[in-house]
Amino acid sequence: MARSTKKWGTLTAIIFILIAALATYIFYPYHYILTFEKQRTGELLAYLPIEENRNFHIKYTHSVHLSEVVEYYQAIEGNIKPVKLVYEDTAIGMPSDAHGEDTFRMEDGKYIIEKSENATPFEELNLSVGQVRAEHKVIHNNQTYLLKNYVGAGTNVTIDAQTRSRWQLWKGVNMLE
Repeated sequence: MARSTKKWGTLTAIIFILIAALATYIFYPYHYILTFEKQRTGELLAYLPIEENRNFHIKYTHSVHLSEVVEYYQAIEGNIKPVKLVYEDTAIGMPSDAHGEDTFRMEDGKYIIEKSENATPFEELNLSVGQVRAEHKVIHNNQTYLLKNYVGAGTNVTIDAQTRSRWQLWKGVNMLE
């Protein structure tokens, strides 16, 4: 009788440990990602797995002068830090000089603003995904993701760097898949 009770106690402990491990696997937020959420509702539309302190870019065609713009960012400590801006025209909607400690230069016919190390990170980025010309793309690890394919053209999204659980990720579209 004592041997049977000990056997059930061991089995119960093993089951409890397996359930705790499974719950941790599903519910503990350990996936660092860029989220693309619908602005008004916060609905997770898509996400891109990214390592913390890693760079990504947003590339698009400017709607007025129809030239390429690339914005460089770093996902750091749950924020998005601007790193650099590269563009071809200083016309409508684009800066003609750097501010504060940032640097401004021209290289290979393109204007480049490099942000200082002291640049203030953003909690999130807000973006209206272009319907016609913009062709907003996110570039990470030499892979390009056309945003309208994941969130829809004309959608207003909030881009954020977050840690999420596997359970939370089941609600969105993994851009790597």
